Amino acid sequence: MEPGRGHAGDLVVGIVEPPPGASLRLLDWRRKPHLLETPCPVVAVLGPRDSSTHVCAFLPPEGLAVEVGTQIYWVAGESGIVGCLERAPSATSVHRPEHALPFRCSGLLADAAGILSIGRFTVRPSIGRLGIPIVMVAATSSEAGKTVFAGKLINRLARYGLRVGAIKVTGTGGVRDSMHHAASGAAITLDQVDAGLITTHGDPSPVREKIPLLFRQAEASGADLIVAELGGDLVSANNPVIFGLPELMERTIRLLVITNDALAAAGVVAVNESRLHFPAARLRFLSSPFRNHAGMARRMDQVGINRVFDPCSGEDLDRLAVDVCDGLSDKTDTRLSRNRLRCAR
Repeated sequence: MEPGRGHAGDLVVGIVEPPPGASLRLLDWRRKPHLLETPCPVVAVLGPRDSSTHVCAFLPPEGLAVEVGTQIYWVAGESGIVGCLERAPSATSVHRPEHALPFRCSGLLADAAGILSIGRFTVRPSIGRLGIPIVMVAATSSEAGKTVFAGKLINRLARYGLRVGAIKVTGTGGVRDSMHHAASGAAITLDQVDAGLITTHGDPSPVREKIPLLFRQAEASGADLIVAELGGDLVSANNPVIFGLPELMERTIRLLVITNDALAAAGVVAVNESRLHFPAARLRFLSSPFRNHAGMARRMDQVGINRVFDPCSGEDLDRLAVDVCDGLSDKTDTRLSRNRLRCAR
């Protein structure tokens, strides 16, 4: 350990303090949970956090001066991100907000080559350009039910015999989402941390450079298609940058958007036409799982969206899985073509 100036992604050693009289559940690098009831030394990752429902935190543009005793905060629940606290939601929020707990730095983790960063552990896929289909899952807000829905879709596609690669593409952290994808039947799971990015908020350049590596890695690991979950909403977390990557967009057969209300859906249509430019024929809308689908569908029809899937309906989920299979390109390999026919039946 040594003092120094840390930036997003750098590893820092310090003491995390659980809430008085309570415990803190942490996940280690193997995704194994640990329950802490007293102050404990851990290795965490420096990073900002930009959330509309959980903790917001930042790092100074010039980097954070880290030395023994520097006080910052644990800002991403189980995922181990620490930064300078900007704002924490009320503990009684309906979104069950993640922890913002004191973190006393001991120093930056370093070796002979310098400060250790998660960027050193970026995946290095063996293929140079993506060749398999992608299904993007997005929403009009955070905490809209994307991860739960992605799990249901993954489960159905896996039952058709497809090896599904699941990627949490953007946002901050992501390990819990990847764990849910794996439990739902994904054969390969990755998130932006595997690309060396603790967050995709901020500078868009590393997002453009590194996020495609995740998709190539999933294909190199044997995936037949990729279910890619975008964090936050369509205009946050550098999600618009993803839509500007031809390598990914050329392979994206469906964009599935969960909408909280009809006006949000209309906003998606407007933003897509003016900024994202995703082919409208491949765009599908779902009502929020926290709304009454019947009422939502009538309201969506009022803004010109007359086909809306219900994420709480098994029949609609089956129809959507078949629709995804219908979108598989005729240029895919023979085995994928056979699976397309199987699920279409």
